[in-house]
Amino acid sequence: MFDYIVVGAGSAGCACAARLIDLLPDDARVALIESGQDFLGPTSSSARTSDDNDFSIAERFARTWAGPANKGYRTVPQKALNDRRLSIVRAEAIGGCSTVNALIWTRGFKQDWDDHMSPGFRGDDIEEEFEWLEGRIEPVAHEGNFIGEKGVKAAEALGYERIQSGSSLWEKPGAANSTRISIDSRGRRQDVYRALGACDDRITLIKGLAQTLIFEQRPDSGEVKGHAGESGGDKSEKSTTYVSGVKLRMEDGSIKDVMIKDGGEVIISCGAIDSPKLLQLSGIGPRHLLDKLGIPLILDSPGVGEGLKDHMMYPILYEIHALPENLSPNALNATLYDESLDVQFLICDGKVTPSHLSILFLEPLKERIPSNNILGKTKNAIVFMGMSLLSSVIGTLAEWIPAFHTKIQTNATILVNLMNPASSGRVMIVSKDPNDAPMIDVGYLSDERDMDTLAKGVAKAV
Repeated sequence: MFDYIVVGAGSAGCACAARLIDLLPDDARVALIESGQDFLGPTSSSARTSDDNDFSIAERFARTWAGPANKGYRTVPQKALNDRRLSIVRAEAIGGCSTVNALIWTRGFKQDWDDHMSPGFRGDDIEEEFEWLEGRIEPVAHEGNFIGEKGVKAAEALGYERIQSGSSLWEKPGAANSTRISIDSRGRRQDVYRALGACDDRITLIKGLAQTLIFEQRPDSGEVKGHAGESGGDKSEKSTTYVSGVKLRMEDGSIKDVMIKDGGEVIISCGAIDSPKLLQLSGIGPRHLLDKLGIPLILDSPGVGEGLKDHMMYPILYEIHALPENLSPNALNATLYDESLDVQFLICDGKVTPSHLSILFLEPLKERIPSNNILGKTKNAIVFMGMSLLSSVIGTLAEWIPAFHTKIQTNATILVNLMNPASSGRVMIVSKDPNDAPMIDVGYLSDERDMDTLAKGVAKAV
């Protein structure tokens, strides 16, 4: 039994487990549950060496989106986007989405924490936690190349403030020619599982897929941590239903129950998609959904799965006449936040163009090929294989042929980023099977205010 169980060894799960060990007594024990592989470890099967694979090399991050870590989630047709279905990249891996993301390190805006979080979790309250994280991750400050510098100068000419490098770890309005990147001293992707200390001996990594939470009841005798609801007749008979563990399907197909000690807690850290999925599978969610699927109701909580938000980014591509001497590891060279529009502009070079080309080809094909029959599934498989091959071929040509490298990377992109979308959607399970992907409806641009904001941002960028 464990004092704490953390479900999900992604960025947040690894940080949570490691921080618990820092704060708890020496005899405390934490279980960290993860169903994915260790793609960044020294014995990773995805690498010729631990440094030589798409997961470790920063500029290849987009290639990982078609790789073995991606769970392959897709949205339902989005009405405001001509019924397109979009990929939602979620990683099943030790380190979670930190193994496939664009390596940007940011605290975000302090005002957002103050406006949206409860007392105790606002900007000043969490300063110490950010310092703890940054002391272990040690994000690298990257000064942009001439693309970023020209972008910042153009912003200054329009009246925006230039943010001096190192002036604050919090984001603020204005333009900056420096960003922080989560890479190690060798320029490789930071391995958050090891860097944060989630590999500590007091943390037990358990490889398995969470099926459901495990609940037990006990007579009321005061506050119980992790409770889900109350049942019983009169006051003397009342009992509390509480989470006592997690039911896992192990890699060999066997079922295992991982339990907490009395007074312990189960912490769900499976991300924006899989956290509500696990709660719903466990009987915590909207009654009508759980009744429909035949899942015993633990707690009728209509909000579980609701309020899903994502920020859209609109890319504007420009051809440039010279390739910068120093390309950014993740293509990002400058940022600009326009407070009046509530839009962020990300100024990027062509470093990741080889990886992005396969995505540009892949998405339209995936949208047009049916997969409701064997032939459709076969065609989809061919497309996936072909696009992965295309990405590898383009990447190899860019690495070994200087002229090809220069040609396809001689461009710059301004990404117009919708910072605080008003649109929202939901996540709903479609069956009792934990292996089935949930229904994901982000509701992109379903609120007209988002379309107006994005259009104003695009107009400003061009």
